[in-house]
Amino acid sequence: MTTNEVIGISSCVNCKTEVQAADRFCGHCGSTLHAEPAKPQADVFSLLTPSLTYYFLTLALLATYKLTTVFGDDFQGFVIVNAIDVAIVLVFAIMAWKDIRPLFSFSGFRFSIAALTVVCALAGSLFISELANFINISINDDVFYDTWLFHETTSPLLYSVLFVCVQPALFEEVAFRGFLLNNIQKIASPAGAIYITSFIFGIVHLAIISMLWLVPIGLAFAVLRLKYNTLWYGVIGHFAYNLGITLLEHFQYTPASLFFSS
Repeated sequence: MTTNEVIGISSCVNCKTEVQAADRFCGHCGSTLHAEPAKPQADVFSLLTPSLTYYFLTLALLATYKLTTVFGDDFQGFVIVNAIDVAIVLVFAIMAWKDIRPLFSFSGFRFSIAALTVVCALAGSLFISELANFINISINDDVFYDTWLFHETTSPLLYSVLFVCVQPALFEEVAFRGFLLNNIQKIASPAGAIYITSFIFGIVHLAIISMLWLVPIGLAFAVLRLKYNTLWYGVIGHFAYNLGITLLEHFQYTPASLFFSS
């Protein structure tokens, strides 16, 4: 060990002028003396592995259900697909539970916001129902179920509420506005994560026309999730929206008939 090393003196790599070990810049040429080592860049695909895996598993499941006869087109097949879908969400939710758990807290929950969310969701269901009728498509096109599946069950309305309102409201919010949005925020800004998850939400329903309203709905719930750091407003709004659609379909009402019936 040299004397200079003992007393903490070294040389500038650029101009060879002697500098103190504690110096950050060379007083002669101004060069940086102790450049911080470059931080390794995280692999984007590694960071997004949970999101990509969930997306392709869910897409494969719904595509198999809609485009093949593997599960059958009866109520039993529908229940099986829903059970698999719920299982997939639970697996990913458990894996990301540390990040998702705070989103279930009722700390700071405001009933006024929840009530406004319900009102807007119900109004949205009426508007979208009328829009769907106007463009002459079944309102069921915006999800992967058909209401006729419940008609031959012992309690059509009960099963409709459970499978159309409760299950999607809870598990889709956990999936899209829970771990999926959290995961995408690792490589995107909050605004970017909102847009990405909203488009994924629309795409996985495999209903192109229905993306006209699915994407905006996803945007609204994602904004609520990030603004208030909770899933509950999205769950409540999602449930209210699906309930409005379900009641209209079950009782064969149209939005116009509710207000202009003779």
